[in-house]
Amino acid sequence: MNWKLVILGVVLILIVWIGYVVYAAVTAHPTVHATWGYVDEKTTEIWVEAKLSKPLLVPAEIENLSLSFMGIPVARVARFDYGATRTDVNMAIVIDNGNLVRSLVAYLDNGQTGDVELKLKGSLLKVIPINADIKQVISEDILAYLNFTADSKELAGGLVKSPALVETTFDWAGEQDGKAVLIAHMKFYNPNSYRIPIGNVSFDMYANDVKIGYGKTVETVVLPPKGYATLDVETFIEEDALPEVWATHVKNGEVSKVRADIYLDITVLGREYSIKLASYEETVQTDIMGGINDMLESLLSG
Repeated sequence: MNWKLVILGVVLILIVWIGYVVYAAVTAHPTVHATWGYVDEKTTEIWVEAKLSKPLLVPAEIENLSLSFMGIPVARVARFDYGATRTDVNMAIVIDNGNLVRSLVAYLDNGQTGDVELKLKGSLLKVIPINADIKQVISEDILAYLNFTADSKELAGGLVKSPALVETTFDWAGEQDGKAVLIAHMKFYNPNSYRIPIGNVSFDMYANDVKIGYGKTVETVVLPPKGYATLDVETFIEEDALPEVWATHVKNGEVSKVRADIYLDITVLGREYSIKLASYEETVQTDIMGGINDMLESLLSG
């Protein structure tokens, strides 16, 4: 046997095969689409499907693919379905809803800045290792999206007007007994020509008809005539309720109903009033899946 010819033949086959792989990868014109999969209070699945115009003929395996936020594992690949001679690739990503909430709390506790880390471990041809560790720093003021307002109401047949809530801003205050604690700075305006003492301010917060939190006054304040004053309200968010809210949000097509019932105790002209200042309701709609698909499309076209 002429070993030189055998070796030459093997080398030629490898060259042809590598050339085909490169050609197939360049001309495969892959399309990738992600959708929400199974979701409950504990986990959320994202299903990713890729289509190739021709098989790559490259055996590949993913042993581990995980995503961590604030050092807490929040997502992993539960299924990677791929064949070297196939033109379709399917993958299931599982999100741990509880860990997602805990990582968000850690993010707030760190001044709304933190790391997202993607780890990949796999192989090509069962012998060539693939390892990747990508970190990205994010810093987004998510508390800035919270803002309650309420108009003034007429009391005592129009003789008295309740204060108007013109602005609400929130600061992070840590955790207490399994609850996330925020301080709501509620700015009020007094439309009357005399001062108004504000006693207790409280509110209940709901998302998709699930009570997620409540607030209570830290101190009292006196509103000057035709003037402004800010009252701090300690706000408690039920962390254990958030996974259920998230699951409902996804099931509803990424649409949620958020409501805050605001109550106010005031003293006007020597008379005490306990009023429901407002029932502030808003529809929150996101397009997380659309963003994921836009990102995948950008990666393929880049």
